[in-house]
Amino acid sequence: MNIAVSHDSQRHSSWLWYGLAASILVHLLFLLLPAAEPKALPQQAGSQEIQLQLQPKPAPAPKPTPEPTPIPTPPPVMTKAPPKAPVKQDYSVPARPASQVATKAVPSKEVVIDDLGDALSGKPSKQPTELITRYADLKPREEDQQENGATRAQQSVDTQALFNIWEPQIRKKVERIGQMNFPKDEYGRSMFGTLQFRLVLNGDGNIASLTLEQTSGNPALDAAALQIVRRSATFGPVPVPLLDKRGQIMLLRYYQFINERAVWGRS
Repeated sequence: MNIAVSHDSQRHSSWLWYGLAASILVHLLFLLLPAAEPKALPQQAGSQEIQLQLQPKPAPAPKPTPEPTPIPTPPPVMTKAPPKAPVKQDYSVPARPASQVATKAVPSKEVVIDDLGDALSGKPSKQPTELITRYADLKPREEDQQENGATRAQQSVDTQALFNIWEPQIRKKVERIGQMNFPKDEYGRSMFGTLQFRLVLNGDGNIASLTLEQTSGNPALDAAALQIVRRSATFGPVPVPLLDKRGQIMLLRYYQFINERAVWGRS
């Protein structure tokens, strides 16, 4: 009985040694075998290999050194020579002897401007008048004091509107009469030129006075132009706000004859 048990224990220990030796051999085989290379993954068609490469950061460019600002050279100081003192000349008149001095002053004769014709002719003046010594004391004539109606109409909006309605009617009538009676010379040829006239109208539109202010250089044309203005009257009643203190209105206008046309122009 004891012999059988010991035989089984020996057989069991031998199997253990065989197993230990086998495990050692397997581990040696794994250590001696070369390591297998990693299997590369299949690449897809059309794909490109991406390579990353680190580039060194460029060094910053050195800042340019500013050029020194040139110091402006001060302008040369100009010295002015002192002015020369003017030499005074002696304009004194030597005194005359008492024998050469007139003992009796000749009385001066006053000449009055209004009676200049009588003074030259030697006729005595009918009544004494005051001598005018300044130009400002001259009294203007009555016709010179009359203000142009176009200028007076600019003083207010109402009178300006009335004048702009009334004056074109006068102008169109004079131009129409002028074209119907265009001035011609003795040979039947049309006369051309420009003249200036002064027209004064009463409140009823009749002509109070008509004078030539600036000639065209052709007396025949001047006379024909004034005759055209007279034929154009009457002009109808003048608006009361346009009349001056004398109840009249004065127009200073140009009359121009060009290319068979009679044109009434403003002064």
